Amino acid sequence: MISKAVTTVLLAGFVAGILVTGAQMLKVTPLILQAEKYEVGTEVVPHTHQQSGITHEHELNGVALDVHASMKDAHAAEAVSVDHSDESWVPEDGAERTFYTGISNIVTGIAFSLMLVAVYLLRGKPVNMNSGLLWGAAGFLIFSGSPALGLPPELPGMTAAALDARQTWWIGTVIATAIGIGLFSETKTILPKIAAVLLLAAPHLVGAPHPLLFESNVPAELSAQFAIASLFTSAFFWMVLGASTGYFYQKLVP
Repeated sequence: MISKAVTTVLLAGFVAGILVTGAQMLKVTPLILQAEKYEVGTEVVPHTHQQSGITHEHELNGVALDVHASMKDAHAAEAVSVDHSDESWVPEDGAERTFYTGISNIVTGIAFSLMLVAVYLLRGKPVNMNSGLLWGAAGFLIFSGSPALGLPPELPGMTAAALDARQTWWIGTVIATAIGIGLFSETKTILPKIAAVLLLAAPHLVGAPHPLLFESNVPAELSAQFAIASLFTSAFFWMVLGASTGYFYQKLVP
């Protein structure tokens, strides 16, 4: 039985990881690539040199604007060299990025598939594709939907609160939402259901951490598109994962 459950985990995680990678390539990845231009400063910025009065454009390539502002004359400016030797490794755009994204998604799919199958085993009730879809919807609410109400998906280069504060709030929201959904779905009396509603609402009553001042080079429209695309992609991932775990569990696990 354990070996069949493990097979279910691996198959469902692989299917979900591959399919969500394709979905990300269609919309999410292009938005990230576009936002990275603002993060590293490769967008063209028009400006005027103070003495010459010549207005033209520079690609900043990560060099601060004050480097250009300090130039006394356009013709006397010296080339600015930037040392990229300390930059961390990132995969190249194209096939390499897609490959590593796919591997990451498969590993993530297997991890979440393990959680779903563990829930199926602990409950000890029959599971099929339809009930798996419901558990997939629960997974989306726990790990994406509810946290996104306070901390929506963010593009590179966007201003955010301290990482520790955001992680703490996210973990608390996930735990509260998971317990709340569990109480609401697995109990029949009124008091546990009231407690479930309070748990679901508690993280949002406390409020997610946000920076005191929002500053970002990323256009608001691009940020909104990314948040919507990310949530739809996450929902697709969880629906596929729930359906596939339910299907393989029904076929393989007695």
